[in-house]
Amino acid sequence: MKNTFKKVFIGFMAFAMVTGSFAQQGVHKKDNESYPKGWKQIARMEQDSFFLTDEARRIAENVLAFQRCTGGWPKNIDMARRMNDKELAQVMKDKSRCDDSTIDNNATTAQMIFLARLYRQTKDIRYRDAFLQGVEYLLGGQYENGGWPQFWPGPRGYQIHITFNDDAIVNTLNMIRDMMNHKAPYEDDLIDKALCVRLEKVFHKGIECILATQIIKDGEPSVWCQQNDRETLKPAPARAYELPSYCSAESAGIVRLLMELPAPDARVKRAVHGAMKWFDRYKLTGLRCERIVLANGERDTRLVEDPQAGPIWARYYDLKYCEPYVCDRDGLPRRHLEEIGTERRNGYSWYNSRPAELFAIYNAWADKYDPKHKVAISLATKGANENGLIEMYRRPVVERTAFDVVVKPGESIQAAIEKAPEIPTVPFKILLLNGTYHQKVIIDRPNIVLVGENRDSTRIVLAETAKTRTLTEYHGRPVGNGVIVLQEGADDCVISGVTVYNNYGTTVENTTTHQMAIFGRATRTIIINSNVWADGNDALSLWAPGSNGMYYHADLYLRCPGVDFLCPRGWCYATRCHFYGDSRAMIWHDGRGNKNKKLVITNSSFDAKTPTLLGRYHHDSQFYLIKCNMSKNVLDGNIHYAYSDKVLDPCPWGLRTYYYGCTREGGHSGWLNDNLKEAENAPEFYGVTAKWTFDGKWDPEQRIRDLWNVLAY
Repeated sequence: MKNTFKKVFIGFMAFAMVTGSFAQQGVHKKDNESYPKGWKQIARMEQDSFFLTDEARRIAENVLAFQRCTGGWPKNIDMARRMNDKELAQVMKDKSRCDDSTIDNNATTAQMIFLARLYRQTKDIRYRDAFLQGVEYLLGGQYENGGWPQFWPGPRGYQIHITFNDDAIVNTLNMIRDMMNHKAPYEDDLIDKALCVRLEKVFHKGIECILATQIIKDGEPSVWCQQNDRETLKPAPARAYELPSYCSAESAGIVRLLMELPAPDARVKRAVHGAMKWFDRYKLTGLRCERIVLANGERDTRLVEDPQAGPIWARYYDLKYCEPYVCDRDGLPRRHLEEIGTERRNGYSWYNSRPAELFAIYNAWADKYDPKHKVAISLATKGANENGLIEMYRRPVVERTAFDVVVKPGESIQAAIEKAPEIPTVPFKILLLNGTYHQKVIIDRPNIVLVGENRDSTRIVLAETAKTRTLTEYHGRPVGNGVIVLQEGADDCVISGVTVYNNYGTTVENTTTHQMAIFGRATRTIIINSNVWADGNDALSLWAPGSNGMYYHADLYLRCPGVDFLCPRGWCYATRCHFYGDSRAMIWHDGRGNKNKKLVITNSSFDAKTPTLLGRYHHDSQFYLIKCNMSKNVLDGNIHYAYSDKVLDPCPWGLRTYYYGCTREGGHSGWLNDNLKEAENAPEFYGVTAKWTFDGKWDPEQRIRDLWNVLAY
């Protein structure tokens, strides 16, 4: 990255000067004057008179204090908030940080506009100097290809990509254009001739980058991805749910910028025509995205049919089919909003109407600059979802050729496992075709990927208990109770797309004694997209020796009339699961030996046939439930110690149950209140992820992404 920082923040806003200015702030706005209180409102306000007030100067001291030595600012800071001496001291200490300056979320550009407007009214050179330091920050961050990263000079991970997301580059270029044109508030002596020449060069390089990163589809220019690789300029991923894709919202901002160029050349014209043709071609009609409040007070976001609705666009269209998708924090694309957790479903903008604002602007622009190549577009015609161009809710299909073995009903699943090397160096993939398999399955080697053709139609069914095991030994080693058993050492295995049912309690004997559906003594086990049912206790029991296992579950339906039917020993993360019990505690955890072991359940639901306990423990344990919903049949009571008449384990770490954003139908007595801040290191709810659960030692969601061609569901 080119870095033109000539020196570290000239003057560095000496601590004494800033603290002195803070101490003198005793006068505020007059009683009859009304000014917005929040930074976002202040940064956008139009009244120049505000910038002559004491309140504006007070806020300016915050802006000066938060400016880093880089010349830029961090994001998501309320610059208008009053700080105490301790907070100010920390801000001053952080001035030397080089890893949080950014143009994301209007950071840096908003502060610069504020300072420019303040200088215009006051002529205070401190505001001018800080503004110019911001200019140097913007100029110094530009890549040679004309793009900007999200953060610099110390970007991490995806922050290094060329970033159109949230209009970061468009906002920057708009500001640079206004500066080089001396548009208010950048007139007078803020921008001299030498700086203007530099700004023009940077602006034109930015436009070149925009043209170079436009996605070409079938030989025609289309729209843009939110971020692009800084070397190849190809679409690139950012956060887990921000995949390489056609992106409508940010592309709308880019096209608006291109249409505002005073003398568009042939390449700009082609880019605009192509993008508008894409917007017209891939608009969605007859649909409306609505945000509602459910009866339990929770928010929800839905895509509903509405023949009267105006056109909308998905935020993301996949690069293969150019069809809409949504995504959770696991990084796996889905077609329905209901298929992702409530946190991302409600906390992200998946559909928008932003491109619609461009249609009239484009018609006038094309008539003026290039009527010969004008594209016929209309907001009144049917969209891609209604005219058959796309399959709106395409279901993923597994690629049979990607499997090492395909098993048909009547064939042995065990024989397929035996075909795998004893220690596979790459995943050994087995596909089970639809049908019922009355077999006990023993996975005795690592890296096995067992996938059913359809979770409801591919069924492995067996009736057994610990005392009636159909097989007690395999290859000279004891075998546990369960329909599927993962032996010790069968690490890194994946099970997906099946119904696993231990039906002993309804077909042999009316009992809820231990009837495992899946039992495991391996680690790094992934079980997803499956029905795991049992007629007795401990349906899904992953018990690696020493309680040292790591397990990942997603999109499971766990059904059991017995107790502890999700009962991991070690670390476990479960998301988008549905639990259905009957009178006895549903979840249990064994976290002995390491205070950091935990059972995390997010975006899941709990229901029961009869009034039922949520969970229990009798060893050291730790529970995190994030954004989970419970029916009225889940008893109004916290997870508790399992016994009242005896103590099997004194559990020196005590009860550790943490909740965030959870609800219970009919309310609760207080135990379900948000208390995540009481947990070790007080994690934010959105930070309670799979990677966090496993302390960064295992990334199961990356493994799922790597295997998506065979796990697709």
